[in-house]
Order: sequence, then structure tokens, then C-alpha cells
Amino acid sequence: MEIRNRNNKVIYRDRRTHKLDVNKPLENLKIPEQKVAYLYVRVSTDEQADRGFSQRDQDERLREYCQRKNIIVGKVIYEDYSAKTFIRRPAWSKLLSELKKTKGRYCNLILFTKWDRFSRNTSNAYNMLDTLKALNIEPNAIDQYLDLNVPESLIMLGVYISMAEVDNIKRGLSVADGMRKGKSEGRWMGKAPAGYINKIREDKTKYIDLIEPEAAHIKWAFEAIAEGIYLTEEIWLLAKKRGMKCQKNTFWDLIRNPMYCGKIIVPANKHHEMSLVDGKHRPLISEQLFWDVQDVLNGRKKTQKVKIETPLNLPLRGFLYCPKCNKNLTGSPSKGRSGYYYYYHCKSPCKARFSAEMINADFVGELKKFVPLPGMVELFKEVVRDAVSDTNQNFAIDRKDVVNQITQQNNLLTKLRTMLLQEDISLQDYKIMKFECDEHIVRLEAKLKEIKQSDLAKTDLSDLIDEAMLRFKNLVELYSNGDIEEKRYIIGSIFDEKWTIIENKGRTGKPNVVAQLIYQINNMLRHKKTGVRTKIRTNPGSVPSAGVEPARFPTGV
Repeated sequence: MEIRNRNNKVIYRDRRTHKLDVNKPLENLKIPEQKVAYLYVRVSTDEQADRGFSQRDQDERLREYCQRKNIIVGKVIYEDYSAKTFIRRPAWSKLLSELKKTKGRYCNLILFTKWDRFSRNTSNAYNMLDTLKALNIEPNAIDQYLDLNVPESLIMLGVYISMAEVDNIKRGLSVADGMRKGKSEGRWMGKAPAGYINKIREDKTKYIDLIEPEAAHIKWAFEAIAEGIYLTEEIWLLAKKRGMKCQKNTFWDLIRNPMYCGKIIVPANKHHEMSLVDGKHRPLISEQLFWDVQDVLNGRKKTQKVKIETPLNLPLRGFLYCPKCNKNLTGSPSKGRSGYYYYYHCKSPCKARFSAEMINADFVGELKKFVPLPGMVELFKEVVRDAVSDTNQNFAIDRKDVVNQITQQNNLLTKLRTMLLQEDISLQDYKIMKFECDEHIVRLEAKLKEIKQSDLAKTDLSDLIDEAMLRFKNLVELYSNGDIEEKRYIIGSIFDEKWTIIENKGRTGKPNVVAQLIYQINNMLRHKKTGVRTKIRTNPGSVPSAGVEPARFPTGV
């Protein structure tokens, strides 16, 4: 009896009987195993996988090689990712996880066409070779075959992979230089950010343009942050409710990105420092608004920073500060015999505590002071026109002042360069001071641009004043009938500062310019009835340069 393998060669024979020896188990026979290979086919991008011919060519050549060498093809792994690293390759990660679970029992070869299909990073390649060696799996390239059992073959392996790595580095430098050149010309490189969409003109040039309603939501977020009423995270939540599709981390990057005001960041390299250039795309917001937002985020601008969500009975929570320790008052309900009672109170160890019902009623009384009295609309319009007229006369003075400040900063930069050449300051100190001067110049240029636009703008004050009067006329009703979000927005829109409690009564902070003007006119009219002579002080310097904007309330209020 004899046993033959697939090549019809005798591998066992019982010479005495020529019959099968049932007492000798077959698993103890040394039968040579046929090799089983997994074929690894890789291209760098999904576009090459869908439209190119490389994957099909690699697949065909690997199968032909296995057929010639009598190697069984276990499976074919298709990859469309870069060979710079193994960690981020989804198909390879899945394959490696499977090999570790089975400990390489169903595979002893991984074949690919060339070593650059396996890896383009020398250190990563050697680490992966050790991992596969521990699983008794041999990787190899059919076009660059190496006997890895021979130590000298590792030298050629290093040459093959190093050549691919050097090629990667050269391509990376070329791409980086090209992208920097494009940015220096004001072009946005890559996928359009939130609020924009990639487009192609008829001459095949690519550009980005605004897309609605996403752009409107982002613009609203910038304006809301600049107002300084709510916390930035609360504004992100409100923007998501409005329809903005953006994660929290992306939102933080978004509000720090100057491209939304028409500027492109040109990164630094060995020969040039980082700079800002005018972009070719359409800006979503003004430069002045962008820098106002940065001041809020950096803590340079005083803000309210309150949360939106709060019980309906505690609309002033976050807008009050303690009269004893000057900390923010919080609020909570307390259970009594007949129900819950709400209080504004401080945190331990301070024991300040005030009835929410009383403070809320006192605040409504304060709001009534800002409701315009009958017959004051024309007087209000006249005062606003005088204030804006005085402000318009100051445009030339403001422009000259800003230009002088820009000149001073440029002179300071020239002085710093001279000091650097004379070695009076170190290079590190020079870079720090130059960065501060450059940022100051960018902000001044944005301010100068805002002044010029305001000077050219012809604002129709009649419509704005009529809208403001209508809102302030129904102010108490809007506040009383609004939900908690609308109430807190009205509070933050009218009062620029938090207010406190004195003798169990609310004492409001400083209101905004429109509310303050109405309050002064109301007082004048009341005093006129009693024969007291008064004079309205509009403080023209604090009136917005483009005209008086009515206090903005949430939609539907």
C-alpha cells in the first residue's frame, strides 16, 4: 500500500505488505504542505481604484505568479490608501487583526507586486516584518523577490523601501510649495469649509462660493459671539437648532478661521514667515466683526457669558451678581408646603438669598422705563439724527487717527529691524515683537476699512428707528409672553452689564445706547410735566458709526 501526493509522488509505502498500516496514524506522516498566500493589492486613492487600471493589473500578475509557483490563493485584499503608515489603512488593519486571531494558521505568505505597495516608510516596514514573522507569515514582492532568511537581503529591502520613502518626501515638498503659492495668491486650497462650496468656472479654474442656508447660520453665530451675551458653547447649540451642521471642535476652528472675513493664512516656511493675504473668495463677515469675535474669545472684551437653559421662573439667572461677594448669583427651587418657591442665591460659603418672584417683578418694572412715551417718536428721531450727524463729522478724524497708528507700527517695525541688525535684541525677541506689530496692523487696517465702508454707506434711519420704536413699545409684552430663551435674549440685548440687588430690589447695569437714549428722553418728558428744565445727553461718541441699530430680539418675539 502506498500514499501519493498531488504530484503523484509516493510519500509512504508499507514495504512488507504493501497495504495500509492502520496502526500508524496519518497525522504523524511528514507530508509537505502547499503554501497558501494572501494577495495584497494597493493603490493610493479611491479615484485610482475606481478609474485606474493599476488594481486589475496587480491582481492579474499576482494570480499568474501563484499559478506558476503552485501557490494556493487564499484571498485578495484590495486597499485604496497611502502606504505612509499601516495604522490608517482600513483593509490592512482588518487583515492584521484576522491574522492575529487565527495566528497565521490559514496563511503563510502575503504577496504584492513591489515593496512600495507594502510600505513607503522604512521604520514602519521593519516593525511590520517583525510582527508578521512572529505569526510565521512571510511577506514578499514578486517583482523584487528577497529571501528574508538571508541576513544580507535586509540591505536590499532597506534600499527598496528607502527609495519609496524619499520619493514620498520629494512629492510632499513639491505639493507643500505649490499649495503655499496658491494661498499666497489668495486661493483657498482643498475642500471648502462650512458655509462654502467648491465650484469650477467655465475656464476650469476652481473657486469656493457661499452656500445657503449654512452661510447664514455661521454669520449669525459670529454676530452672536460678538454681542457677548451667551457662552460660545451655548451659541453653538443654538446654531445647531437653527440648522447648522457642525461638530463642536469644528465650530471652534471655524470661528478662529480668518477666511470667513476674506483673509487667507499663508503658512511659514524656511524663507518666509506666516502672513495673511486677501482672498479671492467672497467674505461672509466683515474684518471688524471677525476681530471683535477674537477679542471675545481671548477675553479682551467684557461679556455676559450666561447659559440659555434655565427654569422659566429664573430668567435672570446668570445676569445677577451678589451684593455681598460680587460673584454670579445662581438660582434654584425650594419645596414648601404648598409647592415650589424659586430663589436667586449665591454659592457657599456666601448665604445671600433673594425671592425670585420679587426680583422678577422688579425687573419688569425696570423694563417699563424703556417703553417710549406717547408722542416721543419724532423727538427720538431728531436726537438720533443729530447724534449720527456728529458721528459722521468724525469719520475724517477717525480715519486720520487710524492711518497715523498704522504709520507708527510700521516705523516701529523698521526700528526693530535696525535693532536686530545692531544685535541690540535677539532674533527670538524680534519675532515676538514683529508678530505683535503685524497683528496690530491687521486690526487697524480692518478698522480703517470699516470706517471707509461706514462713511460710504447711506443708512435710512427712518425705517430703523420705526422698527426700534415698535419693539420697545411692546417690550414688556414681548418679555412677559416669550419663552425662556427669548426672555434671556431680551435681557442680554438691552443691558450690557450685569446688575445686582440692593435692599431686596434689583439695580440694573448699564443699558445699550438705544435703550439709554429712550430712558433719557422719557425722563425729560416726565420732568417737563412738572416744570423742571432738563437736557438730553446722547453721548454721540458711543453711537454706532453706521447709524442706530434697533435692539435685536429672537425671531418671532
